[in-house]
Amino acid sequence: MPQLDFSTYIPQLVWLAISFIALYLLMARVALPRIATVIEERRDRIASDLDEAERSKAESEAAVAAYEAALAEARGKAHDNARANREKLNAEIDAERAKVDA
Repeated sequence: MPQLDFSTYIPQLVWLAISFIALYLLMARVALPRIATVIEERRDRIASDLDEAERSKAESEAAVAAYEAALAEARGKAHDNARANREKLNAEIDAERAKVDA
């Protein structure tokens, strides 16, 4: 095996060191800063999306509360109208009974 030949062992170590240093510098100066930038952008976007989601949730909760208040008010008015109509009809019925009984 040529890799285990001691006469070529030193040049192999030199080329290993050169290749390792070249790849290390390439990764440290080019690839890793790009990756760090992408990660930072993602982190910022996630944070802004979470803020937007919380803001939207608060708005929707306020809208639901306003809807429920309006619904309760409408039900109260409908109940009052129904009671008033019922009383009016009962008064008319009582008046008609009084006429019939008299």
